[in-house]
Amino acid sequence: MKWHTFEDLTAKCYKTSDNGSIMNACWYNAFETLLEIMEEEREKNPDCFRELSEIDQRTENKYNVQGWVDDYFKKLNSIKDYDRIYKDGLRLLDAFQWRQQSPRQIKMRVVGAMERLGMHEAANKYSEEWVGQEPDDINALFAALIFGKGQKGQGE
Repeated sequence: MKWHTFEDLTAKCYKTSDNGSIMNACWYNAFETLLEIMEEEREKNPDCFRELSEIDQRTENKYNVQGWVDDYFKKLNSIKDYDRIYKDGLRLLDAFQWRQQSPRQIKMRVVGAMERLGMHEAANKYSEEWVGQEPDDINALFAALIFGKGQKGQGE
């Protein structure tokens, strides 16, 4: 039943013109519904939807969840909702195992939001931890260089 709610909400997200809170509420509600669906499915089967890509595979791409998630974060960025990018990005990172696909795009959004929110020390720490976890990921190295350098430059 919630899949129908998610489908209806995502359709409204794309149909609603940029008119402020109505559009935003639709996007936010769809994201919350997606996380609720995952929680409910995992209660039935703990191994369900361990990867974001698995949702589209198991639903035969009916809901284009990966595409919608990308659009969601782009929309948040366009309205400069950095607090939501930070919080929802971390929630999404925590929701999956990320063994089959890399969460680098979401991590970049999270660390960028941290910077925009003035969380320079946290962004630096997050970037350095990311490099420690994935030392060969150029995005992690880039984030650590940019946000670590920005932190050092502010203290001088």
